[in-house]
Amino acid sequence: MLLSLANAVGSSQDDSVQFYFQGTPNGNYEPRAPYNKDFCAIYYSALPYRRKFVRKPGVINASPSIKPYTDSRRIEQLGEVAEVLKVDTRLIGTFGYSRIVFRAVLIPALKSFREILSSELERTIFDLNSLVSKLDSAELDDYKILDGKRESILKRLEELLEQEIDVRIGETDRCLFLSALEYMYSKDKHYDEKSAALAFLVHVSLILAPSDISSFKKLESIVDGTKVVLANYAYKEDFDWSQRTHRFQIDGISQSEIVRRHETPIKIEWSNLSSGLQALVEQFSLIDEAIGKAAAQGRFSILLLIDEGDAYLHLDWQRRYFSMLNKFLGGLKRKHNLHSLQLIMATHSPLLAADIPGELVTSLDSSSSINSFAAPLEEVIAGAFGSNSLGEFAAGKINEIYKRAQAGKTTGEDRNVVEVIGDVAIKSALRRSFQE
Repeated sequence: MLLSLANAVGSSQDDSVQFYFQGTPNGNYEPRAPYNKDFCAIYYSALPYRRKFVRKPGVINASPSIKPYTDSRRIEQLGEVAEVLKVDTRLIGTFGYSRIVFRAVLIPALKSFREILSSELERTIFDLNSLVSKLDSAELDDYKILDGKRESILKRLEELLEQEIDVRIGETDRCLFLSALEYMYSKDKHYDEKSAALAFLVHVSLILAPSDISSFKKLESIVDGTKVVLANYAYKEDFDWSQRTHRFQIDGISQSEIVRRHETPIKIEWSNLSSGLQALVEQFSLIDEAIGKAAAQGRFSILLLIDEGDAYLHLDWQRRYFSMLNKFLGGLKRKHNLHSLQLIMATHSPLLAADIPGELVTSLDSSSSINSFAAPLEEVIAGAFGSNSLGEFAAGKINEIYKRAQAGKTTGEDRNVVEVIGDVAIKSALRRSFQE
């Protein structure tokens, strides 16, 4: 529905939806036609699956794209929004490696070579290959046991590789090279990480094989770039090289831009942002950017359409969502000197509906009035959403037990289920039915 509204704003030929402006020079209400140049609809949806958005004048899609935002302006916007929301956050650089570099890159490389120069590594690789051949012909019960053994061997290989590499090049270079290898692997077709892995294993004298010098040089250049960044913008005391992942503080957006110029596995992000808060900050920054674009076009009357803006948020963030959004939009109205900023939201959250006066809440499935503001969630679910606060599975179980109680056919399992019911009234009613 909200997307249809947005598309209607940009369709001068579309008579299915008519917009009116209040308080115009010629009267209280007027159609939108004389004010099209000042009017803009901004659509935002957090949902990954949404109808195709048609680009039209006076309509801006603020929804997140599939590709992540990594430019310095986006990082700066996230920081600005976090500050408005009073979130204690700092710009940090993170890098490191995980078991992926072992299981997807190094161990497959080792399995393809017979001349492994570490006897213990060679024995463990042999054990892994032997186990894999057994898995191909194993029965289901045997498979579970063998799979557990396989996991133990893989973990042992990770430990052995770290130990062998530490002995040969030290903890610092071990971390930097493995981080670079995992970075190359994550870039998919941009790099030949298999050749780089073989060249690295030759470099640290773990296998005897012809080496691809160009692949190693590429790997080494990523490591050298990381060393340059750390030497200039981090402190040695920040790092415990026995660990796999590392973080260091970055002093401002300008420094982050310099760091990004080097090809490294370093990711730049804001600290103390949970996934829910990250989603909120990202959402608000995209809305801010879209309103800024509208204002730059001379459009100062904004209709903001937010479709499921609370999607994927933890319940507590849903509870706080409208309050935070209301304060943030008030700041945006002043920031961009807007004439008007009207908000329409679509949601399936009773927590959100309970935060808004009933006269501003409309159920698309009912024409009856709704008393949602500060109402108990059970009443909001029933009134605004026409549903029940009790889950269908639980309700079915309760009804089944009650029917059996009426027929005098309850079981011990029925009584156990009743004892774990959280609603005191329902539990008491069922207990009484057992005694009747």
